Amino acid sequence: MKIRFDSPKESRPTEEQGLQVLYAPGKRLAFRLRWYLILLLVASPLLWLGGQWLWSALRIEAAARLHVPMLQLRAFETAQISEVLVAPGQLVAAGEVLLRLDNPQWRERLALLAEPAGTAPAGGELPVRERQVLEEVLALAERRLAEVRRLYTLAAATRGEVFQAEVERAARRHDLLQFEQRLLRTEPAEFGQRRLERQWLERRLAALEVRAPEDGRVLDVAVAAGESVAPGLPLLSLERQLPAQIWVYLPARHAAYASPGQALTLRLPDGSSRAARVVRQVRDTAQVPAELQPPFGSAARTLLVLVESLEPWPERWRMDRLGLQARFARDWRRAFGLGE
Repeated sequence: MKIRFDSPKESRPTEEQGLQVLYAPGKRLAFRLRWYLILLLVASPLLWLGGQWLWSALRIEAAARLHVPMLQLRAFETAQISEVLVAPGQLVAAGEVLLRLDNPQWRERLALLAEPAGTAPAGGELPVRERQVLEEVLALAERRLAEVRRLYTLAAATRGEVFQAEVERAARRHDLLQFEQRLLRTEPAEFGQRRLERQWLERRLAALEVRAPEDGRVLDVAVAAGESVAPGLPLLSLERQLPAQIWVYLPARHAAYASPGQALTLRLPDGSSRAARVVRQVRDTAQVPAELQPPFGSAARTLLVLVESLEPWPERWRMDRLGLQARFARDWRRAFGLGE
C-alpha cells in the first residue's frame, strides 16, 4: 500500500465530496497520526537494533556472576540421620555439631558382642581377691622362712625345719604361678577379638557426628531426620567466611580489556552499581550460562576474567550464582588501533 499525503483531501481538508465538513481537519490529522504510529511499530525493531549498536559503541557490556565460596559436607559412612541440629541461614562456629548420625547395624552387632549378664570378666573382682589372698599367703611363707633361718643361726631350729619352710614357700609360689596361668587361659583369643571389635564399634558410633570444619553459614540441608545415607551422599552446604569471587564472561574480541587493573562497573539486579577492577585473567574459556545470555545472543565461548569490587559488597546480594552485568568504558584508542 502506498501512503500519500498530497491528496486533494490534504489541500482541501474542509471539503468532503463537495460538502463543507467542519471536523474534517481533525479527522485528517488523526488519519496521519495513525499511519505514523504504524510506521513506528514497523520500524521499532530496527530502532532497537540501532540503539543497541550505538550503546555498544559507547561501552562494552558482558555477563558476570557472583560465586560464594562453599563447602559441601558429605557422609563418610553408611548411617541413619538421627538428629538435625541446624537450619538454613544459621551461623555456625568451627567444631559445632551440625548432624548426629547412627548406624542400626552397628548397634545390633554391639548388642551381640555384649557379655551376658551375671558373668564376671577375667579381670573382675573375684580374680583380684584371689590374687590378693595368694600373695598374702606367699608373704607369710617368706616371713616364716626368714624367721626359721634366724632361729637356725641362733641354734634354736634344725636344718629340717629350714628345709620345710623353703618347701612351703616354693609351694605358695607355685600356687600363684598356676593362678596366673589359669587367668590367662580364661580369656581365649576369641574373647579378645570380641572385646577389640566391641571397642572399635563404640569408637565408630561415638564418631558419627558431623561437625563444622570452620566458621560459616548453613546454606542448605539436604537430609532430614530418619533418612538413611550412603558414603559420599551430600548432607549440607556451608558458606565459607571468605570474600566472594566475581567472574566476568568477556567476549574474546574484547580480550584487551582483561588486563589486570582494568576498571569496570558492576551493575546489580536492583540497578545499583559498584566500581571494580580486573584481578587476573584465567587462561580458560567458558560459555555464558543460558540465564545470563542477552536477547539474540549466541552461545559462543568467552574469556573467564576474575574481578573484585572496590566498594563494600551488600550483604543482601551475597548470593551464590547471582547474575550481574559488567560494563567497561570503551577505549577509543584501542577501537581505532592507536593503543598498545
